[in-house]
Amino acid sequence: MDSLTTLVQEDWTLNMSEAICSSSRTFIPDRRFEGLIQMGKSPTMELLFDWGTSNCTVSDLVDILIKNQLLAPATLLLPDDVQVANDITWQTTIPFSSQETMPICGKQVPVQEKQVTTLKPVLAQDNEQQPSAPPCLYQENNSPELSDKDFLSFWFHELESITNNFDERPESAGGNKLGEGGFGVVFKGCINGRTVAVKKLAAMVDVSIQDLKQQFDQEIKTLAKCHHENLVELLGFSSDGDQPCLVYEFMPNGSLLDRLACLDDTAPIPWSTRCKISHGTANGINFLHENNHIHRDVKSANILLNEAFVPKISDFGLARASVKFTQTIMTDRIVGTAAYMAPEALRGEITPKADIFSFGVVLLELITGLSPVDENREPQLLLSITEEIEDEEKTIEDYVDEKMSDWDTTSINKMYTIASQCLSEKKNRRPDIKMVQQHLQKIIP
Repeated sequence: MDSLTTLVQEDWTLNMSEAICSSSRTFIPDRRFEGLIQMGKSPTMELLFDWGTSNCTVSDLVDILIKNQLLAPATLLLPDDVQVANDITWQTTIPFSSQETMPICGKQVPVQEKQVTTLKPVLAQDNEQQPSAPPCLYQENNSPELSDKDFLSFWFHELESITNNFDERPESAGGNKLGEGGFGVVFKGCINGRTVAVKKLAAMVDVSIQDLKQQFDQEIKTLAKCHHENLVELLGFSSDGDQPCLVYEFMPNGSLLDRLACLDDTAPIPWSTRCKISHGTANGINFLHENNHIHRDVKSANILLNEAFVPKISDFGLARASVKFTQTIMTDRIVGTAAYMAPEALRGEITPKADIFSFGVVLLELITGLSPVDENREPQLLLSITEEIEDEEKTIEDYVDEKMSDWDTTSINKMYTIASQCLSEKKNRRPDIKMVQQHLQKIIP
């Protein structure tokens, strides 16, 4: 990377947004690059780290370097047997295969699995003629010693019906839309008197059909193995339509991100409740880690709250399971949310300590009520406030959410201490989630 930086340094203004995989603006506005140079930092490194979180591959970077006639750095990234001609106008990409998700077989904690079975759709009337059951994209082991609870298989047209044809209007405007993310839109529905959340997966910008199927499969695989009070419950799925759907328990208080922002004029979350949310979330992460799963996208938007504000971690499409959980896995496809990503995650490492780093950002959100990134704020990244506090420019009390009225300095400082440890640049200096869980439990009033 140092060699690449040296070769590209003078041409760092090349347009990285030309990459087909880069749909969003970089986190680093152009006006800040000159400042980075004055600070002795490499704008190339800053841009590459940020650009690398946009689902890009090495081959995308090679294409851009060649297009901008930066042949020397492009050569550094190519295999030894591939040469770049000086007059090349190369449009094809070099294949860099992604490492597949490894099946879990760890036995540290006994895990009860759900069976995935093809059932008669729950909305069908007894006298209706139905076609044969839709095929499952993923079939769990049907051995009788597993749980007797099954995922339900729905027809796509039934999910259309209970969501008013996937009404895109927000719920506040009389529609059914609850929210959306990088892999689909979530709608509110009702099945046999029970309110549910239906996620209709859709190929957004830079998301292929294969990516979508992998997200669908991985979500079912993970939630078939992992049941915990602080993990969202998957009720069923639909795979017979053009767009696969996942059906979850409904979480009436939405996401932690929205509640901290008091979206739709909701009341601020009291400090005592925030302490419980932090501990409950740590419990969920601890369960995943004990069962050899890495979430890879821990963030406040993926922490849902039920009617009692009990947190439940959601979105397991990026989760990874490993036989050797203590061993670092490398991937050439960097995914996640940049404002929460650990330095090693930006380099393609998949480790449980990356979840710890992301959770550290969530703890800062709970303390401050601030969003993880804001281009109109200094510092733009929430995790950067630790530098100001470390330099004694400010204290954590200066950042405490003004909407809270029941906080105390002692517990605020204790949670901040935990957060700052989680946000250590070096992964080996971060605590494991069990230690974080124990410390957070002591903070609960």
